[in-house]
Amino acid sequence: MKLYNILCFFFCRYAAAQHVQQESSWYLTDTHIHAIPPIYAAALQNAGGDPSGFPTPNWTVQGTFGSLKTTGSAKAVLSISAPGIPVLGRGESARELCRKTNIYLAELADKHPHRLDFFGALPDWRDVNGTLHEIDFLYSTQKTAVGVGIYTAYGDHLPGDPLFEPIWDRLEEYGALVFMHPGTMKVDPFFIGGFLPQPIVDYPQQTTRAAVDLVISGVRSRTPSVDLILSHAGGTLPFLSQRVAGSLVIPEISSKSRVTAIEAEAQFRRYYYDTALSGSGTQLNGLLEATDPSHVLFGTDYPYAPAASIEVQFKEYLAFAEKHPQLSPKVLSRNAEALISKHRP
Repeated sequence: MKLYNILCFFFCRYAAAQHVQQESSWYLTDTHIHAIPPIYAAALQNAGGDPSGFPTPNWTVQGTFGSLKTTGSAKAVLSISAPGIPVLGRGESARELCRKTNIYLAELADKHPHRLDFFGALPDWRDVNGTLHEIDFLYSTQKTAVGVGIYTAYGDHLPGDPLFEPIWDRLEEYGALVFMHPGTMKVDPFFIGGFLPQPIVDYPQQTTRAAVDLVISGVRSRTPSVDLILSHAGGTLPFLSQRVAGSLVIPEISSKSRVTAIEAEAQFRRYYYDTALSGSGTQLNGLLEATDPSHVLFGTDYPYAPAASIEVQFKEYLAFAEKHPQLSPKVLSRNAEALISKHRP
């Protein structure tokens, strides 16, 4: 009996240690964190820089690990921020840049398998065949990316445009995880105050426009196998989603929508939302109203967000989570583990 108790004691300690190790390996997985591969940085510079007016920061792999350390995060899911591959247009050079970028990201993930994952880059979606070809490469050949990164607009086309129907059909076939990042808006005047970079105000609005477009066009309803992450707490979607759904009871509007008001509300809640640059009580309370806590993911926006900003935002988030355990680090960690494990090749 004594031997049995001793064995039970050590077994329980071993099981507890394994549980802690498993949990720590996913602790606060940063799902909104960017890489700037050298080949992409050079292409961006040659194209005249980021058209949004935001300066392109320096980036290194070690800097990424340093940012993870700031928030105590165990993992990063790297992606390419806007303007991304479309900065080179829709020709062969853009396709080549896309392929080399994905090879670079896959090599990073292979080198650091317990710390790094990535969302595969795609060409400008107006190059439909090039985009389909790269999706097939990511899912059928490379088999390393946990999902794909897309943008909120391609030229004058929002992502729910009929032109992109073959792309959504292919993503549905693969049951893809999609990370949607905001991009440049064509507005006049282009900069608020003549100087304010678009990511500050216009990027959240672009996320809102694209998210609404995907719902009312019916794309979200006909792609039930596609999980989609919205950046920056969904922009202003938590504030406006009820307004949009409410408009669908007006006959002149509902007659043109592919979904009903009730279906629209359900699809808005089906989105996943990351917390990058969204640590305030206003934003996080909005998420608690807009979706289930299981659909909230942690993010920082490194390296576009400076270290000091990430630290302040993280402290804000922790203070909020103390009073709202529905969005505690433990919950967000489990959310990321469940979602990424579901879509891992």
